[in-house]
Amino acid sequence: MSTKSIQTTSAVTLPVAELMPLLIANLTTMGGSYAFIAVAGPMARLMHLQAWHVGAIIGMVGLVWIVTARVWGRAVDARGRVPVLRMAIVGFTVSYVLLACYVWWALQVGTHHVPAMGLNIAALLLTRAAMGGFFAGLPVAATAWIADHTEAQSRAAALARFGAAGAIGMVFAPPVAGWLGRYDLSVALLVFALLPLVGLPWLGRLHDTRKPQAPRAPQRLKITDIRIRLPWLSSFTLFSVIMMANSSLGFYVIDRLDVAAHQAAAVVGYALGSAGLGLILMQTIVSRLPHVAPRQWLRWGALAGAAGFASILLVGPAQPMAVCLSYSVAALGMGAAFPAVAALASNAVSASEQGASAGAMSAAQGLSMVAAPLLGTALYDLLPPATFALISILLLVLFGATWRGTRGHVAA
Repeated sequence: MSTKSIQTTSAVTLPVAELMPLLIANLTTMGGSYAFIAVAGPMARLMHLQAWHVGAIIGMVGLVWIVTARVWGRAVDARGRVPVLRMAIVGFTVSYVLLACYVWWALQVGTHHVPAMGLNIAALLLTRAAMGGFFAGLPVAATAWIADHTEAQSRAAALARFGAAGAIGMVFAPPVAGWLGRYDLSVALLVFALLPLVGLPWLGRLHDTRKPQAPRAPQRLKITDIRIRLPWLSSFTLFSVIMMANSSLGFYVIDRLDVAAHQAAAVVGYALGSAGLGLILMQTIVSRLPHVAPRQWLRWGALAGAAGFASILLVGPAQPMAVCLSYSVAALGMGAAFPAVAALASNAVSASEQGASAGAMSAAQGLSMVAAPLLGTALYDLLPPATFALISILLLVLFGATWRGTRGHVAA
């Protein structure tokens, strides 16, 4: 009785002040990730890489993400949530700095003669893979920490705040990176590589309420576990469409909307910043409506996302900035769907399985990072509009899937 009372008291509410270290960590690392996306297309063109090369590079990140997701899931239970957060942020920053340094060298050398394509691809593969491997630890540890400090009915709201912080990073990072990229792409990367270090001192304010467990018989959740089947497949779909859209956008702006390579970085940055505003708006709404069922947020979020991405096909060369409106609408849908998926998975398992659940869900993100960029960029090379058409179809399928099995699952 007393143990339950203590747990309930600490988990009824979670003030924003207590979440602040996690919010800052997500804001800075997500900002760094989206700064890279803003300059990836122009960078690839200047380094004489093709669209599918970028897809392969991001796909390698996904492979590393898959391998490390369950490792991070066990680590947060064995070592504690906060130590894993620190490890993830430091590793992400070091890897990112190495990538920025190589891009600087390659572009400097490129003024005389371009480095071998194989060297460019190998360097970007290694550094981006390391970034993805360390970044995978952040959502795992953060989701587990939030689950420790919240009750089921308020978990989606807390996760929405965490997601909204990442969306703030999406708002300011791409436009700033795109603006810096007009002058020097490597400087833009270096600035955002160092940004996550800002969040390190704040992590000292977090306290692990669950004591680290002995590393005996680590718990695992299979993706076929019926409890997490819908959220896992939903997460895979949502991250897949995001990866396809973001990895293809820079090339689409250059090739289909007739924007010069350096100017394209700014257009992509504005579009991603607009998406970040949409995410913030919707995730703020989700956080203020904790009584709306996660499945409802997921359902209508998928529909809005499909409409937003489909509208990109209507944008013409004379209106490149109209992409910002399309991404804003799509982001409203994603802002509703992402916290809903995380809440569905977290609510479906016991307290002792939170780390394993977070690891399994992170694996869905990693798997999407393998298949989606390769598929999206390959489709783009064949027929540019096909990528965004496929994205819309996948989200409509997800919308339909949320109607299955709703009877008898009111709490979902």
